[in-house]
Amino acid sequence: MHPRGVISFPITLSNGVRSRTEEVEFLVLPATSKHDIILGREAIGDFNAHPSTAHGAVGVPTPTGVAIIHVNQHCFATESSKPSKIPKQAQRIEPKKWVLNKKFLDQTVTIGPAISEIVRTFLKQPLLKNIDVFAWQPADMSGVPQSIAEHKLRVNPMFTPIVQKERKMGPEQTNAMYEQVQDLLQAGIIRPIQYQTWVANPAIVPKRNGTWWMCIDFQGS
Repeated sequence: MHPRGVISFPITLSNGVRSRTEEVEFLVLPATSKHDIILGREAIGDFNAHPSTAHGAVGVPTPTGVAIIHVNQHCFATESSKPSKIPKQAQRIEPKKWVLNKKFLDQTVTIGPAISEIVRTFLKQPLLKNIDVFAWQPADMSGVPQSIAEHKLRVNPMFTPIVQKERKMGPEQTNAMYEQVQDLLQAGIIRPIQYQTWVANPAIVPKRNGTWWMCIDFQGS
């Protein structure tokens, strides 16, 4: 698809309270779309905006503070920098959580609230047809070559390693850590090894669904 030309005009991003206007350059394309304009990477950089797909929102720094604009609010083009009044019905709508694999109810796919039901249905179909390509548990990741995925610590050799004091955990956290370590060992993701100079403590963090998430605390190690 070849652009027909380039057009430039001021764009104002506002949440109804704070606003910011920047001159944005657009390519004019011979295509039909439900969007009048699409802000590209350069425009996002001009606004110094920080979008978050998970939250369905974008943060835009303004002279009076950060404006948080959600997906159901309107971005508009205007020559004035006055903030636009956002109607009451344009309140934030939480993204929908969709369970792709019924065997793993806690692993969900986030679907933006602005997506129509028709588009949402078409998005789900290829995911369901290719459900086997997702790693739902550590055992599904067995055989991943080291050239594709490898974790390592970028340690400065000028600093002396420090041994952390062993932290005591309760029986529930200890059992959860043991089960996760065994899963990783069986999947071949980790292997037993003993370090003589330093050690990092595991940290067990509770999830919202009542299970545990194992992390490694490298602070001070």
